[in-house]
Amino acid sequence: MFDRILYKRQAWQQFKERMALPIVCSVLLCAVGLICGSVWIGMMVSNKMHFMPVAFLLLCSGLGVYQMVFCYVSLKMTRTPEPLPMSDILVAIKEYWQDGILGILYQMLWIFLWSLLFFIPGIVKTFSYSMTFFVLVENPGIGVKKAMDISKILTNGHKSDLFVMNLSFCGWMILAYLTGGIGFLFLNPYMQLSFANAYNDLKRMAFQDGRLTPADFS
Repeated sequence: MFDRILYKRQAWQQFKERMALPIVCSVLLCAVGLICGSVWIGMMVSNKMHFMPVAFLLLCSGLGVYQMVFCYVSLKMTRTPEPLPMSDILVAIKEYWQDGILGILYQMLWIFLWSLLFFIPGIVKTFSYSMTFFVLVENPGIGVKKAMDISKILTNGHKSDLFVMNLSFCGWMILAYLTGGIGFLFLNPYMQLSFANAYNDLKRMAFQDGRLTPADFS
């Protein structure tokens, strides 16, 4: 049974006991966003619109690498009570940067193609592919396409649950904006850990009902 309240309660406990590393991950996200946003605005001001596609790819690549780092840290935090070293960020970047870039570009391509049919299919596929980065982190070398296929199996029957869980953070997002964005340093890890807990349980349920086996992850 998908239990978003339990996942969020676990996430808050995991976060408040070891805040330092996930907050640093949030700072990195803000840094990537500010740098890419500044470059984007600079090109618009200087009328260099022909560089926009390149800037967009760089932004996506940066977000993809960040997503892999945050998923790596989050999964470790959900599975061990011990403090995590700051060096885990560098380990994740070194090990997963390529999967992060390929993963986000491939994922965005398919979400875009589904969105051409109508807005709703794009949203559905967003949640269908939402476990892709967790699969990639846990199974290095599995490949982006296979990771997305596994994500579709994991989220089958639970996309609406994931959608509601995402909506449940809206109030926190409003509060984070009211703090001038500082609140996102705490909200981002809380959300990421909540979805990491959901991933762990979705995987357990998939094994339990026979939709997946450990061999599928090899």
